[in-house]
Amino acid sequence: MENNRRSFFKGLAAFASGVVAAKVASYTPKKEEPKEEILVSSALTINHDGESYHPLIIKKTDADRMIAQESKTDPKNQFTMITGYKPTLRKPNV
Repeated sequence: MENNRRSFFKGLAAFASGVVAAKVASYTPKKEEPKEEILVSSALTINHDGESYHPLIIKKTDADRMIAQESKTDPKNQFTMITGYKPTLRKPNV
């Protein structure tokens, strides 16, 4: 009987501390992720359906990588040649 009562109050204390922690967390301000610097080139424009557009220029990061496409040329020597690169896309932090 004593063990059940002790377990009940331990569970109640854990629940109450979780509620208090959630309430305190709601009051703390969230950190904003750093925004990337955006540049627009005036020398380069893209025309589409009679409209002119500027390309978006942002600093390259580790997420902007090219994936090598490999193909084996000689099964005896097991040479691997890179035949080209496949670009990746990412959404900028703007």
